[in-house]
Amino acid sequence: MGDRLLAADARVHRSYAIDLTSAWPRLWLLLPDAAHTEIQTARAALTGAARRAAWGLLYVLPALWWWPAAVIVAVTWAGAWRQGRLAVHEFAELVEAAVDLHGRDLATALGIPCEERLTTAEGLEITPTLRKGA
Repeated sequence: MGDRLLAADARVHRSYAIDLTSAWPRLWLLLPDAAHTEIQTARAALTGAARRAAWGLLYVLPALWWWPAAVIVAVTWAGAWRQGRLAVHEFAELVEAAVDLHGRDLATALGIPCEERLTTAEGLEITPTLRKGA
């Protein structure tokens, strides 16, 4: 699941030369409410999957003494894993789409001219601006 998020970050960097870690907080502030809602929903699904996995973990100790608890652990973890994979895929897609659709707005908000579409030329200006020399 972490690889899926790293892949989205790598694609954004390869396509636009933007460091997504630095750009995301600023881009988030520029996104319209509809995009916020979609991304928050996907993030909530990811949190729900993590919570479900944690509940499964709580059943590990009783499973040492009572074998049916092991079935509960297996079913809970399998469901959490599946839910988490779907949620992280959707979340990564939405984050990448936010850059694709609103990256130009980020460049403009930073005072970087971006006439038609976002390219690596603008990205090479955006990233150092956001990192502030770090």
